[in-house]
Amino acid sequence: MSTYEQFVELLENYVEADEIKSEDNFKLDLGMSSFDIVCVTEDVKAEFGVTLTSSDFVSNKTVGEMAKHIESAK
Repeated sequence: MSTYEQFVELLENYVEADEIKSEDNFKLDLGMSSFDIVCVTEDVKAEFGVTLTSSDFVSNKTVGEMAKHIESAK
């Protein structure tokens, strides 16, 4: 399973979207709160061994961008 697919599965625990797409923005399209993002950050660290910061979510605003960021940081 790719990093992108694993990341989407992780996000499914926090959003109620029927489908999560690569171009989806965390806040605008998926409606994620700051608390959701903190929880995702913890899950990413546990699953991928990558520490994300809030600024990572500012510079990687979409699901696809963040999956690439996680992949490159592994």
